[in-house]
Amino acid sequence: MARTSKFIRLVRRPEGNLAEDIFELASESVADPGDGEFLIEVNYLAIDPALLSRMRDEDNYTAGIAPGELVWANGVGVVIESRNSQVAVGEVRVGPVGMQQYSLQSDPSTTRIVEPKLGVPRWHLGVLGTTGVTAKLALQTIGEPKAGETVLVSSGGSSVGSIAAQLAKSMGCRTVGIVSTVDKARRICDDWGYDAAFSYRNRTVDEMSASIEECCPDGVDVYFDNTGGDISESVIDHFNLFARHIVVGRISVAHLKDSRADIGRRDGNTVLVKRLKKQGFVVHDHAEARPKAVAELHAAIENGDLIFREDIVEGIERAPEAFFRMVKGQSTGKQLVRVS
Repeated sequence: MARTSKFIRLVRRPEGNLAEDIFELASESVADPGDGEFLIEVNYLAIDPALLSRMRDEDNYTAGIAPGELVWANGVGVVIESRNSQVAVGEVRVGPVGMQQYSLQSDPSTTRIVEPKLGVPRWHLGVLGTTGVTAKLALQTIGEPKAGETVLVSSGGSSVGSIAAQLAKSMGCRTVGIVSTVDKARRICDDWGYDAAFSYRNRTVDEMSASIEECCPDGVDVYFDNTGGDISESVIDHFNLFARHIVVGRISVAHLKDSRADIGRRDGNTVLVKRLKKQGFVVHDHAEARPKAVAELHAAIENGDLIFREDIVEGIERAPEAFFRMVKGQSTGKQLVRVS
């Protein structure tokens, strides 16, 4: 059957402030599946911060995207044709499908089957997907929060940050969020139960440090770091003895052509004196723990102990718009694109 698939192509790598002309909408005919192949009709795409790193020409923990190539994205969709004995027509699968309407694949292990009993399929792009699993396992394996401790979350209103904060709160921790605006700081306390929050926009490192001192009078035991940059520099003087610094993201340096230009105060002295544990977290390293984490997150949703939001835009044509909404902190919940 002849099909045409619209897709988003990377035109050039981001340099300086991100601009819409790094992307373009294109289309191509979709080949019928050959031996061992299967075709997924994409229903939803996730717009994840990790895309920023993939577009850079530098070392990363996953494969990058070069100009002229399909833009990477995780998605969920239905298998509509299959010539692979391990894949059945009608299966709902989630995984890297790219920003396109149809995804022709050959390796069943690249995507996962969505279990019907585990919530709505698109949830597996957010709260039951990389987003939720990252929040849970990063907090659990590196943060190791204990009742009575203070957990500070940068990008506190994000899909990852808001889940991490709720999980920390359920463990008896005091939670403090860092967000872009004063209005958002008020809202995340109402929406996600933060004990305190403050904004970083148009503020110096010293000004943010003063806000941390005010919001975290007993210091910081766990820092869930979604941003890096000046925001993370402002935390250095507030770590308690044996605090844990979880490095999850670096979106605050997205505007830099070369992330090595992110030059600030070195934290070596504090790491030594306070005996900090500072460790990066990549969800792909914890594949064996994912099924249990997903089941526990789903149970928390069912019990009303975990709430989440989704921000959905319509149409593959609007995927670049959704990307910039995510980067600018304009989305209210997990940023998704409904494709079909």
